[in-house]
Amino acid sequence: MKRNLLLTLMTAWLAIGAHAITVTDTLFHRYDHEDFAFGADVSFVPQMESWGTRWLDKNGKQKDILQILQEQGINNIRLRVWTVSSGASSKQEVVNMCKRAKAKGMGVMIDFHYSDTWADPGSQTIPAAWTDHSVEALSKNVYDHTYDVLSAIKAAGVTPKWVQVGNETKRGMLYPVGQTNKGGSVAFAKFVLSGYNAVKAVDPSMQVIVHLPDGHDNSLYRSIFDGLKKNGAKWDIIGLSAYPRWSHLDGPTMITKVMANINDLKKRYGTPCMVVETGHYPNKAIEGNQYLVGVMDKMIKNGDLGCFYWEPESMGGYDMGAWDEANKKPTVMMDAFLGVKHTEVSWLMSAKITAPAQEEHAANNLTLKADVKHIRKRTNTVAFYLDKRLVGKVTESPYELPVEVSEPGVHTVWVKVTDTDKFTQMSDTLTFFTGESTQLDDPTVTNGTQIGGSANWNMMVNAPGKYRLLFKYTATNTCGTGIWINGDSIGRFHFTKKQDDYLKQDIEVAENGNQTLMLTATSKYGLPDIAWLRIFPLEGQIAPSLSDATGIKNQRIGNDDEMVDVYSLSGVFIRRVPQSQLGFSLGNRSSAVVALPNCVGGTPYIVRKQRLK
Repeated sequence: MKRNLLLTLMTAWLAIGAHAITVTDTLFHRYDHEDFAFGADVSFVPQMESWGTRWLDKNGKQKDILQILQEQGINNIRLRVWTVSSGASSKQEVVNMCKRAKAKGMGVMIDFHYSDTWADPGSQTIPAAWTDHSVEALSKNVYDHTYDVLSAIKAAGVTPKWVQVGNETKRGMLYPVGQTNKGGSVAFAKFVLSGYNAVKAVDPSMQVIVHLPDGHDNSLYRSIFDGLKKNGAKWDIIGLSAYPRWSHLDGPTMITKVMANINDLKKRYGTPCMVVETGHYPNKAIEGNQYLVGVMDKMIKNGDLGCFYWEPESMGGYDMGAWDEANKKPTVMMDAFLGVKHTEVSWLMSAKITAPAQEEHAANNLTLKADVKHIRKRTNTVAFYLDKRLVGKVTESPYELPVEVSEPGVHTVWVKVTDTDKFTQMSDTLTFFTGESTQLDDPTVTNGTQIGGSANWNMMVNAPGKYRLLFKYTATNTCGTGIWINGDSIGRFHFTKKQDDYLKQDIEVAENGNQTLMLTATSKYGLPDIAWLRIFPLEGQIAPSLSDATGIKNQRIGNDDEMVDVYSLSGVFIRRVPQSQLGFSLGNRSSAVVALPNCVGGTPYIVRKQRLK
């Protein structure tokens, strides 16, 4: 943070009525850089004004939109020109806007689309009046139209600083004649040169821009400008579009790639660069502000020419303006043109649990610790909550609280900080475990997506007695579940519909030795996604250990004759299980219809002997 941080933090504190505040910093001082073009394309303004649109400044006062933009740091505007004779983006509308800009002391960039409507990478449609013209005729059309519009603007007392010969000419212009990926590279160069010559014929001081989209894509720019240079085109400035949205890049990555491209282009072609189009989402105004002020700060320090926001005044149909449609005021994105960077923070204090560590296996006697920060040093109390219960308060640093946790299993802890102004801040919840335990991972799942699916864990129990099971799981629906040990049903329970949660279940194991713990689904939602299972002894035993699943299988099942297949009455295969888990013997029978004890409502199933090959 720079020298004005204290002032801005204090200003932010006064506005702390919401659950988040904005801290500001100044990356550059706007009025130290009048040679840099802080620009905005405002071509929609006449049309919006005809609809009755009105704009408010940041203080809520209604003003002319150009005046508001000027107060936000904008010193130049950009205007598109179509080849239509009247209406939106016509020559006369552009002349009128140029006069308004001059009256405000603002510079002007003219953007020729060379079409009756929008020209962009996907559409560079030849004007209706120029249809079926040859390359030479189209070159003359470009010259005449450019000369005519610029002459009318100059006759009105305005000399534009910059003129774009084409808009976002990623694959040329006047498709398909000047389409570079369809053999039109030579024609495209002719059109650019015609526009260049027309601009200079009206006034040599006007700078000609060739404009491409995707300002992060250096290979695109090299390809197009190498072709233009090879085929004799001329230009004064390379113009870039730099939208994080359309480039599918985050702000910092976009800035890095755009600046790398600019530096390469300046070195390769010996011409300066400027961003002639950019923008961001109004509902992510702070993120947009950080991107805009970041790219302009880099460009200013790099000696580049300027940065234009495309239609910041838009509200309604265009979703990347820089105005708040609800209150009609500029968003904080416009503060970027004043050099002001905004950072949103949650309150002026923070709280974080530092002990025990996340999911740590902790002793029964432990100390809860919290790291608490407050910008104004007004912390009053730090209250510790263990398993949703207040266990103590600390009023002085270090914020530590000794506790005794007698129950083995999973526990949660968090803190609530209250400052002297009675504002509060909660920490995240931290999960930890107490008591000796064994973690069993990766259960063997059989037909887990069906109603009768099962999950099996194998373990070596050192002593009979009571144990606590702790599952970490995810369930999209509440799952009814049966629990079995070595084929014996010991009860049912439910995993509730939750994400990354814990379920505690106490069981009693009757004997020591190798054990198979099995869960079976007893509802239509099957089994949950179980990440792992911990087993805690509750009566002083040694925690169970992992065991050999193969050994358990041989011990419990004996031979292949003891396997049976389970089917629904409609003949749908459910699962394969040891016959010992059925609770009865088939004897000499090859199949039987039975109601298995782990089925909801005693639903009948068909069981059949199955000899494994």
